Amino acid sequence: MIMLNNNLHIFIITAETGSLTETAKKLYISQPAVSQAIKKLEEELNVKLFIRNKRSSLILTDVGREIFALAEQMRTLENKLYQRAYEENQMLKGVVRIASVPLATSLILSRVMPVFRRQFPDVKIELFESDPLSVKNMVLNYQADIGISTSPYLGLAYKVLLKDRIVSINRNVPVKLDLASDTSDLVLCQVAYESITEQLKGKNIDLTHAIIVKAASTQINLIAGGNGIGAISELMLSSIPNSLVIGKVEPKIEMDISLIAHNFDELSVAAKQMTEMILERGNLNQ
Repeated sequence: MIMLNNNLHIFIITAETGSLTETAKKLYISQPAVSQAIKKLEEELNVKLFIRNKRSSLILTDVGREIFALAEQMRTLENKLYQRAYEENQMLKGVVRIASVPLATSLILSRVMPVFRRQFPDVKIELFESDPLSVKNMVLNYQADIGISTSPYLGLAYKVLLKDRIVSINRNVPVKLDLASDTSDLVLCQVAYESITEQLKGKNIDLTHAIIVKAASTQINLIAGGNGIGAISELMLSSIPNSLVIGKVEPKIEMDISLIAHNFDELSVAAKQMTEMILERGNLNQ
């Protein structure tokens, strides 16, 4: 694509990576070329876009964050423009950017993406995997065309794919886990922690003494070894072989897992095709 100003394009990648070196590697250009492009854009706009922290990584200034959000919208519109032209010529090209929670990547996108690639080989898929809130923010900030995340949806349009709930897990006997009481022996994976804190926001829940690990498989192995009890997505638990016993969690946490977008009618042609395929194949009962 050639419409987006080259300096602005380099700025977008630098804002995403937070590093001149990583941007240079990603774009196959020299680091001085990246620095010069950022400098020229700052001079053109007469604003400072980045500051350096003590670790020498680049941090967006307040105005830099606003310009980054606008630049992301410009990139999205450019992608739509080209895809509309490709459609007119009976072709489908471009990029589909998808943000997803790990559970949805494993259960849904792993089934959809190979089929999509076979059907639309000229469409590039960019996948960003993160926690539920970060996925929603990526869609809100136009860093992703569509996302798959848990409720609530922060005002975004959504289409429900799956129903899920948080359950307790223990090695031998079912446990009724009260999150409002002592959680000192609680073991959580990062995604479960993010889901619980988001779903129970504003309630008197203190998870500061819980052990937080990165992967659900690590959480399951710790509990299987007798290192406490856990709370986890029931769907996530079902996707990992284990012999743990399921129990109830209080307060009850039930949530939908949905496809999200700013507006499904305004998606690019390629993103609409991906959306239709996800909706068609996202039901695990099919």
